[in-house]
Amino acid sequence: MFTVGGSEYPAPTQHAVSNVGQIPIVGEYLELNVLPIDGAPQFGASAVHFDSSFELLWVGNQHGHVTSYYGPTNQKYTSFQVHPSNPVVEILTIGDRILSLTKNSLRCSLNRGVTQFEFTNDILQNTQCMSLRKDSNILLGGKNTALIEYDINTETMTKKIALTDDQATAIFRSTSKFLCCGTYNGKVILRDSDSLQVVRTLDAHTGTLSDFDANGHLLITCGFSQRSGSSNQGSQHLSLDPFVKVYDLRMMRSLSPIQCVVQPSFLRFLSTYTRRMLVMSQAGQFLLIEDNAAITPTTPIYQANLMAASIVNLDISRSMQAIAFVDSGGCLHMWSASANPTFNKFQKDPQFPDVAETLDSIDIDNEMTPLSVIAMPYCQEPLLSDWPQEYCVPVSRRPPPINPELLRSMKVVQGIGYAPNPGNRKRNQVPYKLKDISLQDAKGKKAAVPDSPLGRDEQPHLFMVPKKYRKVIFKYSKLGYEENEMIQHYNKTNFPGLDPNIPNAYCNCMLQVLYFIEPLRCGLQSHHNLNKEFDLAEELGFLFFMQDSATSGVLLASNFLRAFRTIPEATALGLLQNSNKSEQLSTGGSSNLGHLIQNWNRFILQQLHSETIPVNKEESSDVIILDPDELEENIDSKNQRESSSEPKSLIDKLFGSEMKISTQFRNGRTTERKTSQFLFNLTFPSVGKPGEPPKYVPFSTIIRNSICSQVHTKSWDEVSETYQPMIQTKTPCTLPDILALNCSLMRDENFHFWKVQTELFSEKMEKKLEESRSRRTSNVDSQKTTQLSSSDAWNVFAEREGLDFSFERNSLSGWVPLNLKMSIKENQELVVQSDNDWDEPKEATENLEFVEYELYCTVAHVNDPRTGGNLVAHINVGKTFHQRKEGVTHTQWYLFNDFQISAIDKEESVDFDLKWKVPCVFYYMRKDINERHKIQINFPLTSKILLPTPSISKGRHRLSSSVEPRSPPAAMTFTPLLPHEVPTKPGMLIALDAEFVTLNAEEAELHSDGTRSTIKPSHLLVARITVVRGEGDEEGSPFIDDYISTQEQVVDYLTKFSGIKPGDLDASISSKHLSTLKLTYCKLRYLVQCGCVIVGHGLSKDFKVINIFVPDDQVHDTVHLFHKPRKRYISLRFLAWYFLGEKIQKDMHDSIEDARTALKLYKKYLELTDHGKNMSEFTQNILNKLYEEGRRLEWKVPEDGAV
Repeated sequence: MFTVGGSEYPAPTQHAVSNVGQIPIVGEYLELNVLPIDGAPQFGASAVHFDSSFELLWVGNQHGHVTSYYGPTNQKYTSFQVHPSNPVVEILTIGDRILSLTKNSLRCSLNRGVTQFEFTNDILQNTQCMSLRKDSNILLGGKNTALIEYDINTETMTKKIALTDDQATAIFRSTSKFLCCGTYNGKVILRDSDSLQVVRTLDAHTGTLSDFDANGHLLITCGFSQRSGSSNQGSQHLSLDPFVKVYDLRMMRSLSPIQCVVQPSFLRFLSTYTRRMLVMSQAGQFLLIEDNAAITPTTPIYQANLMAASIVNLDISRSMQAIAFVDSGGCLHMWSASANPTFNKFQKDPQFPDVAETLDSIDIDNEMTPLSVIAMPYCQEPLLSDWPQEYCVPVSRRPPPINPELLRSMKVVQGIGYAPNPGNRKRNQVPYKLKDISLQDAKGKKAAVPDSPLGRDEQPHLFMVPKKYRKVIFKYSKLGYEENEMIQHYNKTNFPGLDPNIPNAYCNCMLQVLYFIEPLRCGLQSHHNLNKEFDLAEELGFLFFMQDSATSGVLLASNFLRAFRTIPEATALGLLQNSNKSEQLSTGGSSNLGHLIQNWNRFILQQLHSETIPVNKEESSDVIILDPDELEENIDSKNQRESSSEPKSLIDKLFGSEMKISTQFRNGRTTERKTSQFLFNLTFPSVGKPGEPPKYVPFSTIIRNSICSQVHTKSWDEVSETYQPMIQTKTPCTLPDILALNCSLMRDENFHFWKVQTELFSEKMEKKLEESRSRRTSNVDSQKTTQLSSSDAWNVFAEREGLDFSFERNSLSGWVPLNLKMSIKENQELVVQSDNDWDEPKEATENLEFVEYELYCTVAHVNDPRTGGNLVAHINVGKTFHQRKEGVTHTQWYLFNDFQISAIDKEESVDFDLKWKVPCVFYYMRKDINERHKIQINFPLTSKILLPTPSISKGRHRLSSSVEPRSPPAAMTFTPLLPHEVPTKPGMLIALDAEFVTLNAEEAELHSDGTRSTIKPSHLLVARITVVRGEGDEEGSPFIDDYISTQEQVVDYLTKFSGIKPGDLDASISSKHLSTLKLTYCKLRYLVQCGCVIVGHGLSKDFKVINIFVPDDQVHDTVHLFHKPRKRYISLRFLAWYFLGEKIQKDMHDSIEDARTALKLYKKYLELTDHGKNMSEFTQNILNKLYEEGRRLEWKVPEDGAV
């Protein structure tokens, strides 16, 4: 024990090397590794640095050598010399490049050790530190006559700042505002991070600095000071201060120093959820303390095993999980609070060379190792084993039996089986005595295939779901930077993804499927029905417009899913997710996702059909979807129609197939009726008898039998008034333009049938390939004696190079064909053919006119037990979409996995490994579908949408009790646009502001290291939308001020920030001007379509919650206009006070006031910049003064009367 300031503290514990671990340390951190660096002990260490991109740790020594270590195990990665003799004083990494600084040179190398350039200059005489200022600019300092700024991209010196003797820099630290320069005389000079001009000088210590660090608005220092009586005959004696000095960079003043029980020689901030600092002495003692907390007897003190050396440098990883320091004896020490820490937030491994496989010694009696593993010696003489040809007879070795474990877990792709290696034999290993080995296995001495502890039926961990198919958890951050990086990583296409973290987002894959159907996309964007508040067809049209306008990124289908939740049929069918547990469905767990998406497919087609029937339609329920599971209920349905005499809906035109349903009762009575069917469930034949070999059934036969089905059941006979056995037969009269199929793999026998057919098809394809090779070989042999033509010479060349052009293997990628042909005979018999039916008996089809289909999409259920499973879609995106997004005309298959989108081969769309990838939905599309339908969008909204509409709350007053007092109706807060004010050309200026309420609170997770991550963001709902005039005589007057009615439960009205109070959104009691979200949305959609320029503050969030897309050239956001790069965003309240002299948002927010203020700020911005002509003056002077004033006032608007 020892005493400091009257308190007793435990003595520091001497910790042995971590590999020995004799004495444990009580505390948060433990020593992971201690190892000598290259050159130790002759040359001690001088610098240490964690790589900012890769999982590497860099160490430099006193002899100019640099070494990198990989991961927490400190495996050596690279080692190279950067200077013949001078020590490495500092190391810095930028991407895959490393900057090594010595006293007179700066060398840039790749992390593999290859030198890119070396910078030397006469000014560089005693350089000690460097700092990264911009993306590629490096600032060099030391006991030199000037600071040098060097651009490592152009390899030129860009700036030189002269220094006086007392400004020589020993240490650089950076904050968002200042470049902090520690000098040799104990001062810290604060320079502006942009101009590098001196702002303030802090007198930290009277002697010299030992170390300092800065984080946020705090700066901490440790160093040496002169003591009274220590000066003797001009010589200076310095002593280390036993405390850490703290400065507040906002107020430019010192705070109370922190007393330390260790001699502070090195300081680092270790900020996670709280701001902590690491204080370390040269003797290897260190502790972790809060910036505002005192040291107590329970504060753990750590001791590194230095072996009589002293600490010379330290660094902390970007993830704050690892601490590394080096000593004068040449040892590297790593400490961590985790057994397997990562160095960076996004773990990235460096590139490793291929490791040569070492050969083990072979016993002379070893009969399992093949002789081919023995390297061929280099010699000129013939080998003893090189027998003459006449004495050799080629004998093929009998192949070993295939491991049953491999057969059980094998995945067949294009006729080739893939399975994980069980690990009981080396690669390509074949025993020489197969008979003895098999006898040994039979006797049970050593089983060749060990039994799995998980059993033979289910082993989910023996297969691996490919990375692009896995469910990706969307990570949220406060400012959105990490989100943008994550989106760009997972989606490198020009098509936007969909956010999966909203209720019922499991249907994202089907929304993408519907969007890429060109006639449906155009038809729904041309659809409008204002008489119905929740119209899925119109909401899909709005979503499709956003997908048309956006390039990459992530969109939210929140408005569509909000309308989807209100459909009673969706609730009755169990299609809604449980909002409390988004991972679980109301119909069960993730295993029901496949069944759920097929039910959703059936529901959405029926719903869109009923909503897109022309207005002159008398009945909307005469077109039904017949499902075999619901056939009994629909037998006596009277919703029949004659398709030729009635107008069709958009869905009927695309998906509808006119079906004739013939019913024959046992008593001989027959009935016939016609109906439209949009979707067909695949029906599979029954499994054969035990012992019989399975029979191959083409997929085209499955489709034909599913469309032309025959069902035996009982039904009510109106003539005999009894239940009679009957046979119902369906035959198609017309063919659909889009053939929609539900796979219906819900029963085990159907699952088994699909697997068997896939295996049989692979065998047939391999047989076909073998026949093709044999036929080609015989043709080449027969032509060797004749003169070869050009085509024959090409065949010989193809044979020699191993090319195969006689059989298109890619066109036969799987049991599911990529192309179909269908036709209806005169006797109404359906004929279905595919490319996979090459060896099936052909019917006489000379006089038939076939309709050609190609596979458009497949939807699959990815059953991954580790992530809970998800749904993906493979979509063949057509030429028109690529023409709009990329300016090229081609087709390409893509995999859509929520916001993860990647290009794939067409064969992958029909490759189903039933262990983890189960087919759910298929769409086949006519090849000429775009020629058969209009693919032009007619914008359905007109200026009439801006006409004033009555508040929907007025009609609800009659529901209020006559006893209860009613709130008086509020006066109208807006003036509708007059006819001459309606926008007629692009460029009309308007200002917008929106207020929100919370439906579901944010879900966040607090980690053990203090960091906080958002699991699920708060679910916001727009509650008020205000639009004001931006020009004209009525400038600043609102013409839209709608409160949005909602029946959903509001968790938090956010009254302080939104001005919305309980009851304002309830149509039965509200006194506000209430409107439906759809009506107000249509008004905004019309204004955007007219080209209006929208001004506001923080519009990106407003547009995201409103769920609307506005082109960038139609947006002027004041939060970006008055913002400097890498600086904080400024609130509307502070900008209004600074530039306009107005104080807004005193009690609560008001959207009219906010919209007007944003408009005034935009006008002020045009005035200050002279309409964009004087941007340099605005950026360098006006914005700099704005930020200086904001920092002085801590970004708070002063109260009335305050100075």
